[in-house]
Amino acid sequence: MSIPSFSAFSLPFLLCGTLLASESFSTVEYVKVTRSAPVYATVQEEIPEERCYDVQEAVESGGGMNNVVGAVAGGALGGVLGHQIGGGTGKTVATVGGAVLGTLAGQKVAGSYGGGNTTSYRTVRKCETHKTYKSRQVLSGYTNTALFKGKQISVQSDQPLKEIPVTVTYSY
Repeated sequence: MSIPSFSAFSLPFLLCGTLLASESFSTVEYVKVTRSAPVYATVQEEIPEERCYDVQEAVESGGGMNNVVGAVAGGALGGVLGHQIGGGTGKTVATVGGAVLGTLAGQKVAGSYGGGNTTSYRTVRKCETHKTYKSRQVLSGYTNTALFKGKQISVQSDQPLKEIPVTVTYSY
């Protein structure tokens, strides 16, 4: 058995004849919607909330002025006492040394008699931002359902539809 061969000339005619013999056309049919159901989406919102509270903070204050007065008084007294000791250049060294030691002693004595640090408290307001999340439903569209030739079809849209357009192609 041999396979029939087509010449390069007859093949295009065969294809054109086949295309001309089959015809088709398309039309749009409108199908009545039987149900439009709303579709909701969940949206989560961030809600910042400021919460404030009062806090007691310690504030320390030094003896300050008492220590200065004690240092000056001690230095003067030490200088006078040092001046009483020695003679010549030794007298000058004794005066300076007495003033320095008197200053240190005067600070220490003033600090021990009410010149120390005192602690007081002040109220400070502090605030923090806390975030809470709230979910809510928002309408995102509609699912429109219809029955076309025994089959259920559905289309999503922004609003409810009365009809759904369906393109139908007929071939013969």
